Order: sequence, then structure tokens, then C-alpha cells
Amino acid sequence: MLVILVFSLLALFIAVNLPVAFALGITSLAFLKIATNVPLIVVVQRLFLGVDSFTLLGVPLFIFVGVLMNYTNLSQKIIDFCMAMVGHLKGGLAMVNVVTSMFFAGVSGTSMADTAAVGGVLISPLIDRGYKRDFTGAVTAASSTIGIIIPPSVPMILYGVFVGLSVPTLFISGIIPGIAIGIVMCIVAYVISVKEGYGADTAFSWIRLWQTFVASIPALILPLIILGGIMGGVFTTTEAAGAAAFYIILYGFVTREFTFKKVYEAARESALLSGQVMIIIAVANLLGWVFAYAKIPQLLVGPFLSITSNPTIFLWVASLIMIIAGTFLHGTAMLVIIIPLFLPVVAKLGIHPLHFAMVVILCWGIGQQTPPVASALYITCTLAKIDMWSLTKANIPFIGSLIFVLALVIHFPKLFVLSLPKLLGML
Repeated sequence: MLVILVFSLLALFIAVNLPVAFALGITSLAFLKIATNVPLIVVVQRLFLGVDSFTLLGVPLFIFVGVLMNYTNLSQKIIDFCMAMVGHLKGGLAMVNVVTSMFFAGVSGTSMADTAAVGGVLISPLIDRGYKRDFTGAVTAASSTIGIIIPPSVPMILYGVFVGLSVPTLFISGIIPGIAIGIVMCIVAYVISVKEGYGADTAFSWIRLWQTFVASIPALILPLIILGGIMGGVFTTTEAAGAAAFYIILYGFVTREFTFKKVYEAARESALLSGQVMIIIAVANLLGWVFAYAKIPQLLVGPFLSITSNPTIFLWVASLIMIIAGTFLHGTAMLVIIIPLFLPVVAKLGIHPLHFAMVVILCWGIGQQTPPVASALYITCTLAKIDMWSLTKANIPFIGSLIFVLALVIHFPKLFVLSLPKLLGML
């Protein structure tokens, strides 16, 4: 009865399009008032505890880094370097979009920042050079998913804090899957470009490749600061985000691209974005506590285990549920509503926590590509001036590439997830 009460309320609020934070909060309050004698002061305590984490400071800082990047020419330098690398291939500019997202992923930590930065620069040139508007939007939206797989990753920070996993280890485990997604998406973009007759966009030149590489060094240093500092034990995740933000601000003032007004505008934009994320995290923590109090995860362990005791089959079933849930729920809401139901089963079946974490992050990324709740698609629709249906239809091959990498992660975790952390002595 408790399970029905909680999920019926959530379904109702989501159906009427209530903001996620309010849906989670009102559901939690209603449950506590109707089904328990818990004093409501607990609500305030749980909301505070939900964001009382040093690691979570990395979330607004990485958002700040992504916004600052959009205020400098660093994004353009990365794009120029990627153009020199793959622009000579058929459909080269589409592949530049994917490769740029891979580099940008090593800085921003969110797919929204990736979409805004890369799409804002590349969508118009793609359309001007004859690429179809729907294909242009699809490759932009889909490649932005790499932003939450290749570290740093805001979803990985949230997941690590929520379930108690090492965030640096999570970061490292995302490198190989992120690179795999980039390679598969480049192949998809190439095949579609050949079919549609898109040609090369530039001639290859070793001199231009070297010149653009040298020019992009200030941008390429950023991932080294973040990942090198974390892996070398110099920084915590939060300190690495702070160091990256300081580096971009210093770069902006040295190159005279920044004024104090611009930094203030970037900070203000970051604060608004961070506030949206952090209020969901706070309320999600409250709902997670309600789930634990009602013993909802324990109630569902039995039925899950009765379906299968095979870890691989379970991961596919869980992935299907998360992908479907991701079409209706924001990733942070999915993290607190769905994931606690799976964690006891994951432990029972002996699935490595990092393995399951990467499956969750990939499903989170797929959810960002599937309407009606698809943050990456909404931004791309605005930039590319295209309707959601046309973009979603063109995006199907790229969503297929994400599912293909998900399959590799599910079936070959030792190679795609655990190998790099193990090599670096993090396991």
C-alpha cells in the first residue's frame, strides 16, 4: 500500500507537469504526514543533509567552468584543432562536432554546457555547408552525451555522493566508455554522410594540424589540470573544479577576453543553473530517506530476484526500466527514485558497484536524448531551429550507438569499466 501511495503521487505530479523538485518534495511531505508520526522538522534536516557535502561543491564549480568556456575563445580553438584532424574526411564537419564534444567533455561536466558551446559554434556552419538541419541537430545533441561520460561529470559526482562511491574512481572508469561512444558516433556520422553525399570540408595539412594544436594548448591544458590533479592526488574533485575555474578566469584576463562584468555575468548564469540542480538534489535526498523509511527497496528485491538471478539479464532489465524512466524523469530524479530499488539486488547478485554505476550513467545519457524530458534535445531544437519530432527521428541512429556501447559495458565490464581504474591502482 505504501509503495502504491508514493508512486501514485509521483505519477500524478509528473503527469500534470509539476517541476521535479516540487513533485519529489510534496510526495515526501504527503507520505510523512499520512503514513508516519515523524515530526516534520526532519524534512528540514534531510534537505540540509542532502547538500551538506564537500564533494557536491564540485557541481556548481564545474557548471561555472562550462559557462566560462562559452565566454572565451577556448571552444573555438578546440573546434579548429578537431577540424584539422578530421575535417578532411567525408562528413568531416559532423565528425568535428563529435570529436569536439569529446574534448569539451573533459572540461564542462554536463551535456547542456557541451550542447550550448559546440552547437552554438558548429550548427550554422554545418547547415551552411549543405548538411540537413535534422542531421545537424541530431549529431550535436547525441554527441553532447559524451559530456557526462568522459570526466569530469556532474552526474558522476551526484551518483558517487548518493551511493557512497569514490568520485575520482568513477571519473576514471568513464574514460574508455566515453571514447568508445565518440568512435562509434563518428562511424555513424561517416556512414550517414556517405549515404547523403556529404563531402570533405577541408584538405588535410600537417602544418595546419600542428598550428591548431599549438593554438589549442591553453584549452587542452584544462583536462590535464582536472584529471591530472585528481589522479596525481594533488586535488580533490572539488578542488580540481576550482583550479579549472581559476585557470579560465586567469586566461580570460590575460587575453583580455574577460572583464569583471563578464565574470559576474558568468557567475550569475552558473548560480541560476546550479540552484536548479541543487534544489533537486536536496529534495531527492528527502525522498530517498522516505524510501528507506518505508522499506520500499526491500519490498522490491524479492520480485526482482524472482525474475532472474543472472547478473547480465538483470542489468538489461534494469537498463530497460531506466531508459523508459529517463524519458519521463530528469536524471537526478531517476537517481533518487529508481536507483535505490536496484542497489540491494546489485549487491545480492555480486555486480561490481562501478559496473552498475556506468550502466546507470549511460542510461542517464540515453534519457537525455529521448523526449518528452530531454534537456539536450530542447537546447538543440532552439539552436538548429527544428521541431522535436524531426530531431528525434534523425537521432535514432545515434541513440543506437549509445545502446551499442551500453551493451559493451554490460557484457565486457572488465575491459570497458574496470580495466583503467585497476591499472591505476584505484581498485
